[in-house]
Amino acid sequence: VEALLIELQTPENKYYPNDEIRFRTDLRNLLIDRPYSVRLLYTLQNLEGTTTIWSHETNIQLNTQTSIFKNVKLPRDVQAGDYILRVNAYYLGLYSTNSLLLSVKVPFFQIILFGLPIWAWLLIILFLILCTIGVLYYRKMQEGKKKFHIKVDYKELPQPGPRSIFVGKVAETEHKTYFNLEQFKTHTIIAGSTGGGKSVSAQVIIEEAILKDVAILVFDPTAQWTGMLRKCQDKMMLALYPFFGMKPAQARGFNGNIREITDPYEIIDLNKYVKPGEIQVFACHKLDPKDMDIFVANSIREVFHYGFDESKKLRIMFVYDEVHRLLPKFGGSGQGFLQIERACREYRKWGLGVMLVSQVLSDFVGTIKANINTEIQMRTRDEGDLERIRQKYGEDVLRSLVKATVGSGMVENPAHNYGKPYFVAFRPLLHSTERLTDDEISQYEQYNAIIDNILYSLNQLEKEGTDVFDLKLELKLAVDKVKSGNFNMVKIYLDGLTPRIDKQWEKIGKKPKPYEKRRASKEDIEAEVTKAQSEHEKAKSEEKKDDGEGKKEITFTTDVAPGKILNLVNGMLVVNLSSLYDEISAMKDEDYAKHVNDQKNDFAKWIKEAVGDEELAKHVSLAENKEQVLKALEVKKNNGKFEKLTQEQLKKLLSLPLWGGSAAASTPATAESATDQAAPPTQDQQTGSAQDAEQASTTPSVAAHEEKEKAIAAKQEEKQKVPEEKPSEKDRKITN
Repeated sequence: VEALLIELQTPENKYYPNDEIRFRTDLRNLLIDRPYSVRLLYTLQNLEGTTTIWSHETNIQLNTQTSIFKNVKLPRDVQAGDYILRVNAYYLGLYSTNSLLLSVKVPFFQIILFGLPIWAWLLIILFLILCTIGVLYYRKMQEGKKKFHIKVDYKELPQPGPRSIFVGKVAETEHKTYFNLEQFKTHTIIAGSTGGGKSVSAQVIIEEAILKDVAILVFDPTAQWTGMLRKCQDKMMLALYPFFGMKPAQARGFNGNIREITDPYEIIDLNKYVKPGEIQVFACHKLDPKDMDIFVANSIREVFHYGFDESKKLRIMFVYDEVHRLLPKFGGSGQGFLQIERACREYRKWGLGVMLVSQVLSDFVGTIKANINTEIQMRTRDEGDLERIRQKYGEDVLRSLVKATVGSGMVENPAHNYGKPYFVAFRPLLHSTERLTDDEISQYEQYNAIIDNILYSLNQLEKEGTDVFDLKLELKLAVDKVKSGNFNMVKIYLDGLTPRIDKQWEKIGKKPKPYEKRRASKEDIEAEVTKAQSEHEKAKSEEKKDDGEGKKEITFTTDVAPGKILNLVNGMLVVNLSSLYDEISAMKDEDYAKHVNDQKNDFAKWIKEAVGDEELAKHVSLAENKEQVLKALEVKKNNGKFEKLTQEQLKKLLSLPLWGGSAAASTPATAESATDQAAPPTQDQQTGSAQDAEQASTTPSVAAHEEKEKAIAAKQEEKQKVPEEKPSEKDRKITN
């Protein structure tokens, strides 16, 4: 018996997550004049009835009829689909029910994707796009603010190693910059206007060289380098340390000595001054330009007379500061300049490097410029230098140099960055930025003179048979105190030594000879300058000969120009075929593979382009391994003759990139073909070679080569067939 009528009504049947469902329940009592209690149970479930979104239970007293209004809030994460809103009524032991079908739709932007609604993903994407635009805009703004716009391949810069020195960072980057010490054997020139940082960059290199046990000799016309012996206390310089990963505790003075030069003819005793890991400053600030010229020429003369043996490693650096003063336009006579030019040509084979520091670079032309491999150009106002940079490197490099800050400069070396210039921000100095006072320099000279005299006296005593070991040991302590600038202790040591040495002379009843500095005569200097001038003219004539009539004869020990020196991946330098042979012999297989592979052959290219020996370059190109390269070099070393290339070898040669082919076309020869080339050809092989030659005639280059050889052979045969005509009696008379 139906005693209750239930009806459900909603304004609509489509909803979205987080919407509110408003519905009405109408109840009608079908029993007249009999009220009763009704228990209502509401549920909102999916069609399968497995998920209940909402449920509610309530009790009412129903008389005749009533309407109940309810609100249901859909969850935010409700799944899209069809749902049933159902009401069950329990009354008088009876049961009635009614239901509505509702549909829940999820808007596109609220669809859940990987745990987030699409609108959230769109916001994230929009945020990322805005960030990217912001970053690109920021980079563009920063790039516009940058002073340097030069592309740098960091892999093509010197890498850290036992013979590498840290000099700073690539400008406006955090990438550390290194130089290889052995490259300073091919000499360096540093130029820039006053205040541009040329002295800082030069002294940074020298500091690092000292730390690597290189001996340093500085010829200083301003006495600015005397500060190398004192610790840096400049607050502005120390403030830069953190930017280069340095600590103030690293500030230090360097071990060395100072000699004040007043006589340009004084001979420099290299045995006394060349000390690994020490700096010797020759303060020439009291010499006028012409005397400075003489002193420089004199010092270089002494190096040539010393008799250094050859060295692959850099062991001594000669620094000539303010070297432009030697030029005639700045008051110099040109004598010292000629000697420096000679030094740049000859020093590298002895492991000696020359560093020239100048205000101008454009005046260094000819052979002196040709023998300098590393150029460092700091900020300059010299129009000649600016124009040279514009013509050589372009407007971008010129603009970068003009904008360069103090301490940043352009570095150019054929072995770095594919020979293209790049900019370096040099690290701060470890030593004092201030030169010593004239009084301090005079004290160095005063005590050094006393020590020279005492040492000379002790050497005389030693020849007389006196034991001077303890005295020399104490004198060495005095020398060490001179180097550190502790003159009070020096005085104490010398005051104690002098009377003891005098007593030794009294014992033997003799007097010591006074110490006299060795001097070169004016004639000796002029003779060396004349020799340098002769070598200068010879070098110029050879350059003209190379440019005009032809190249000079190539030997196994002929050095190439500094700009054509081969830089190996292991840091070593190759200057001639002899050094190439030595380096390949000692080279590791992995290093060899970096120079010779399917894409390139650095050795053959260098022999062809730098040495100029095409025949040797061809055989090195065809070599299949390191041993065959060495055999080809041995033929050149022994002045032997190479075998004529076969047609197969010519084909292979023409397929190599160096000789006009492509990298893809070059295929390494097999061991079997190498054996065939080495063994004398049999008759069958000769027949095969003829067939190969016939097939190879389709290649224009090979065919042209064959025709040329046949023409030459035919011409020689024709000459042999024509008998030599004897002159007649009449011809003899005319000739006479």
